[in-house]
Amino acid sequence: MTVSGRVCGVAQLDDEIFVCSESSTSVAVFSFQGRQDFTKQEELHFHELTTPPQDIAASERFQLLFVADRSDHCVWQLEKSSRGHWRMECPAVSKVEPVSLSLNDKRLLVVEKQRLTVFDIEKRKPKRTSLPDSLQAEHALETLCGTFVVCGQVAGKPGVIEVNRRGGLLHMCDPQYLEVPCYLSIFGNDEADLLVVDGRSHRVILLNSGLELVRVFLDKDHDDVLQPCRIVKSGYFLVGHAESSDDSVGVVSLYWPQKSALQPLPDF
Repeated sequence: MTVSGRVCGVAQLDDEIFVCSESSTSVAVFSFQGRQDFTKQEELHFHELTTPPQDIAASERFQLLFVADRSDHCVWQLEKSSRGHWRMECPAVSKVEPVSLSLNDKRLLVVEKQRLTVFDIEKRKPKRTSLPDSLQAEHALETLCGTFVVCGQVAGKPGVIEVNRRGGLLHMCDPQYLEVPCYLSIFGNDEADLLVVDGRSHRVILLNSGLELVRVFLDKDHDDVLQPCRIVKSGYFLVGHAESSDDSVGVVSLYWPQKSALQPLPDF
């Protein structure tokens, strides 16, 4: 799957894959036929979006899409009409400057540079957590324990940390293994291990529950992953990355966990 410009959002709902890019206000929709067989179906256009979305997320449980709109300071909720057309109903979360999104079973996590907002999709209630002053967040996941794993810059250095609901630090990944961590994904069904997308090093790395480095999961040399920027787990992994070094064309590739050879860590 290719789009014009850098990939800034990937989501899957049933057999449809939704892709946003930094060069378009529309959302590209692809149908998934299996393996690397994708067919572009349509482009979704919404007059509410005046600038490219920051990210997109899908809820399989509620059959909803969420689109981060930083220019309008909100996250839009998209629903499918009885005729099968996607429409923007209303903002799910307002008064935010979203940089990315993540979802668990019932809750949407809206990531801002210095704050996290957990939105309960059923109860329609947001709860906010302030992040440490030294942290500039790029992405985050809510864990099964109710804590948050956040990636970005910590005191001007690349970082992946775990914080509690008060924003207190619990764990931190050794920064020597990171360059520009920008996105996270759970790795296994137990959600204990996680993947970190590091665009500058052209790698996706695997961390354990203590945020200790385990292995390189994907990289440029073995997997043709150039400047990765997004990853979404759906039985397999959808990875958004660049086609070439100029970042003018974005690509979304599919990787099966059992087919990806975990590469040993290089010496640092």
